[in-house]
Amino acid sequence: MQGKLLIVAGVLLLIVGVVYWKYYLAGETVLSPEELAQQALTAASAEEKEAAAVKLSQTGQPGVDEMRQVYQQSDVAEVRAACVKGLGVLRDYDSMDVFFKSLEDESALVRGRAGVAMIRMLGRDYRFRANGSAAARAQSIAGMKKAWEEMEPDLELIKENLKNKGQQKE
Repeated sequence: MQGKLLIVAGVLLLIVGVVYWKYYLAGETVLSPEELAQQALTAASAEEKEAAAVKLSQTGQPGVDEMRQVYQQSDVAEVRAACVKGLGVLRDYDSMDVFFKSLEDESALVRGRAGVAMIRMLGRDYRFRANGSAAARAQSIAGMKKAWEEMEPDLELIKENLKNKGQQKE
């Protein structure tokens, strides 16, 4: 009886060890923002590029420069959208030129992500609709630009307030 219990305990220990190794020790390799940016621009398929861009957008503050770079260089709308979303989540006011450019992107997905980021960052909904007419979008963008011009002199204070409130990720 004692022998059987030892065998069962040994098998259970082996199973726990294998599960631990599989999920904790042999986990996915963590790539740097630079490596993710390279993948987002050069992977073999659009899906692989998008997956790398999504991971890049989740790197936080260390990946900001790479998100901007990938946004500027990518011809894949989903990649650009992931970068815009990542920068927007961070409320990266230093990327306002990226957001304004994104509001006029050929892709409604990119325009939509930029619109959401602008609402968060400007603190007001300018009724920007990614699928709206070009004239309606232009009117919304004009309102956003005016609000941005009014905010810009106080930018350092705004950043400091966000940092103190913990709303801007480091």
